[in-house]
Amino acid sequence: MNNYGVDRKEWIRNLSVHLADRADDAPWLTAVRVGSDSVTYGDLVDSLHGYRRVVDAEFMSVESAVTASVMHNMPGLAKMPPRDLARSMQEIVKWLGRDLPVAPAALRSVV
Repeated sequence: MNNYGVDRKEWIRNLSVHLADRADDAPWLTAVRVGSDSVTYGDLVDSLHGYRRVVDAEFMSVESAVTASVMHNMPGLAKMPPRDLARSMQEIVKWLGRDLPVAPAALRSVV
């Protein structure tokens, strides 16, 4: 699932910082909209900070906090079938990080 060209954890950490920067600059701007649900950068980052505390305490990934924050602010997503929700979350995360630089993928050998 690594279409990001960099380490997924690093990319998600960069996304977290990027979202915080966007929220500092324009918290009222819509970060993402799906159907009738939408969330501003300010609301997304406010909940992201709260969820970061939870996932850090439970040794979970930053990506878990991003997912929880999106779901918290866009409850209509929970009504989607699991496959559609997974695809939508992937698209949402890509959209939120659309301005992040993508490094070339590293080559690896599998024996």
